[in-house]
Amino acid sequence: MLQQIVSGQRCAVCSATRPFILHPLPYRGLHRHLCTACVLDSHPGSFCPICFDVFLHNPPPPSLRLLCLKCPSISHLSCVPDAPPGYLCPLCSNPNFTFFYVTPANNAIEINTHLAKQLVAAATIASESIHNAAVMARINADIRVKEALSAKAEAAQGLDRLQNLLDNQDHQFVSDTSGNDTGRNRIHLVKGGSDDCDTLDD
Repeated sequence: MLQQIVSGQRCAVCSATRPFILHPLPYRGLHRHLCTACVLDSHPGSFCPICFDVFLHNPPPPSLRLLCLKCPSISHLSCVPDAPPGYLCPLCSNPNFTFFYVTPANNAIEINTHLAKQLVAAATIASESIHNAAVMARINADIRVKEALSAKAEAAQGLDRLQNLLDNQDHQFVSDTSGNDTGRNRIHLVKGGSDDCDTLDD
């Protein structure tokens, strides 16, 4: 037997005050700490509720499994050899059933083999959930980086087009003013006292 000291923290789902070990994992889009029972409750179909083998991405083939009639839970056919046609998993067949049911004594709980399998199953599911969340976070980060780079390139192209427009307008303005000679600045310079005169442009 292994002794586990009682934790004073609370599960984010059931707020249980009974002894439990908390597992950090993503839950409904947030990073939460769940007790072993709530981890298993919230991941039906990820493990066999009889032997607590975790399936992850490899559930047993249809010929070797039993599906619960009410929930996505999957049990090994070998774990329930005498299951009726309308099979219900332990959680659905018994309203008082709970995973990781323990009775504390002297501020500690005894971890037997059955409870240890549940702890390992919950820890494996939590670890896989964190890994999947990290993969999705990296994918989303890569997408955001590509979007930012694309937006930066579009902004640079927009600035280049705007600068070209301004340069063209300045060039047109210079051309218009340089060719606008109306002769208003022409002056007459009289040579001596004669009536003849030369004209100079100012």
